[in-house]
Amino acid sequence: MGAGEMTNEEAEKLITEPQLRLCSVTDMYYNITGQPAPRQLDLLEDWFPGLLIRVRETDGNKKEAPEYIDTERLIEAVRYHGHLYLGSTSRVTHIAGKLVGRTKSNLEKERKAAELIQKNISRCLVSEDDPLGSLLENTVKKIALAGPAKMEDFHHVLYIFVLMCAESYYERDRYDRDSELFPFDDEVFDQILYNAFYQLLKYTFDGLVHAYQWLLLGALLRNECGRIARVYDSSFIPVNRPASETGHLIDKLLYMIEPEEYEPTYSGDDMDKRFPGIEWYCDQCGEHLNEQEGFDDHLEAWQCRRCGHINLISTEEIYETDEDYRNGIQNHTGEDHLRAVEERKKELEKDRK
Repeated sequence: MGAGEMTNEEAEKLITEPQLRLCSVTDMYYNITGQPAPRQLDLLEDWFPGLLIRVRETDGNKKEAPEYIDTERLIEAVRYHGHLYLGSTSRVTHIAGKLVGRTKSNLEKERKAAELIQKNISRCLVSEDDPLGSLLENTVKKIALAGPAKMEDFHHVLYIFVLMCAESYYERDRYDRDSELFPFDDEVFDQILYNAFYQLLKYTFDGLVHAYQWLLLGALLRNECGRIARVYDSSFIPVNRPASETGHLIDKLLYMIEPEEYEPTYSGDDMDKRFPGIEWYCDQCGEHLNEQEGFDDHLEAWQCRRCGHINLISTEEIYETDEDYRNGIQNHTGEDHLRAVEERKKELEKDRK
């Protein structure tokens, strides 16, 4: 999917606010498609079906006030004439407004409820049941409905939005950023925008979907999105990690006792990597870099999380054996690497048939 003919100025006009808030992120979609933005509960259900709201069965003709179920960390509501009824329930209104980003009120009880909903969703998305697949399917369907021409415009708008969002965030005073309703940790904010922009630069339909999904998740979950970024790479493939980096305390403790007992495995399609099939090791301490949290071989260099050594990531640093590395002997060229990548692609295509 190539770049559209929309100008940067036209794209900027479709961005209501260059802030990572759900209303700002979804407004771009509705502005591109010419649809009116849904009301708060409908908006949350449209993009995160089944994760925030439980819809009660009714005939659709009776108004029933929604309520927040504390023990389940979700909102229960009914449909009234085709829309989720919000009514004048102040608590649910404030909770939904905080999640959508259309309220600046900071009522502590409602703020805490919204925060607990964010935590619950992030846990659900990284659980073994993993509803992330259905979430992506939902986003695919909605973006596909826009049609090819609108998708190109949408890609352009998201491209500009990420750049504007990154610039405006760091232009703000630190106090203002920390005083937000759900303030971002800078590292989480950076990771969300990095993942989205990396996917946009693929110029593919899947890249567009993944980019938008990262923006949706970051806008809704804020810092809780960091939990997802630690588990998935930018294309939502589970990140390959040894047991000590699963996040579970018992695994960390056991790994410290017997690290040799844990053999990491990889279960994803490695063609999203710059160097598929290449294993990277620290030049200083020999640590396996591919297994370190956040490792990305698209970077020019990587600082080992174990010893702090800066390792270059390039074709010039690839050796066939340890002995070749010690002797400084390279038996391949950049062309050899490209041929190897093409062979790997053919293998994957053959396996899929």
